[in-house]
Amino acid sequence: MSFADEVRTELYGLPVKKTCCRRALAAGLLLGARADGHAVSARFPSRAVSEYAAGALRAQFGHALAFAEETLLHGARVLTFSSPAAAKLLHAMQKPDAAERLTGGCAACPGSFLHGAFLSSGTVNDPRRSLHLEFLVRVPAYVPLAEAVLSSCGYPPRVISRDAGTGLYYKDGASVEDLITLCGAGRVAMELMNIRFERQLRGEENRATNCLTKNISKTVSAAVRQTEAIRALQKSGRLSQLPDGVQETAALRLQNPEASLEELRALHDPPITKSGLNHRLKRLLEESEGRM
Repeated sequence: MSFADEVRTELYGLPVKKTCCRRALAAGLLLGARADGHAVSARFPSRAVSEYAAGALRAQFGHALAFAEETLLHGARVLTFSSPAAAKLLHAMQKPDAAERLTGGCAACPGSFLHGAFLSSGTVNDPRRSLHLEFLVRVPAYVPLAEAVLSSCGYPPRVISRDAGTGLYYKDGASVEDLITLCGAGRVAMELMNIRFERQLRGEENRATNCLTKNISKTVSAAVRQTEAIRALQKSGRLSQLPDGVQETAALRLQNPEASLEELRALHDPPITKSGLNHRLKRLLEESEGRM
């Protein structure tokens, strides 16, 4: 089962009781519908969605509603039925104030609309791979309605033109989680939140590991340069001409080539300061480079 199907499965069991919310739900379900007179053709992504939609549309437009079903490519379904009330709703969905008229009945109406819109037109990627929630609106006349409802909920969408219609989409985790919750799939939204948290935690661990590896690499590279410089000074006889403290540091570095600066500092008797150690190592490098 895909992640989008998990959302849909949770939405199938969500009751919609208020009259205003059932109308908003029907509007969302009909985002892929067209009307010719009283004849309505509504597109749905699967048999399960079409069966749910048939029940919801009967509850809104009359239990005697009869459907003819056509199967499309990739399992999509088209339900065809005759309903003056449904055709009227489709006409209302195209008006400039459609969002306010269709989702302004109560505070739950926008969520009911998005509930239907996700079932008919929505999809969400598996968050283990990437985050992408999208409503694909196939009928251009309904794009302003869907965009206005999403914006009124506080989530103005990004818009992309696709061959099959207009995509209203989101890629940030917080918006995806909130919208799935608003649609009514709170359990799946919590699962998504946990997955996103785990991904962030793994990312932070990887960054910390990479940083540590980089620091270790820099330390090793510096120690190799220092050791090579000391050996070059020994070979040339110049090391014995340097101050006693610098010679002490050179001997300790040769004896402890893998020691960090902090460890090397502590090996001195008595221990020297970090700045003092850096000064001595710099002197060794400069003397060696000057000789070479």
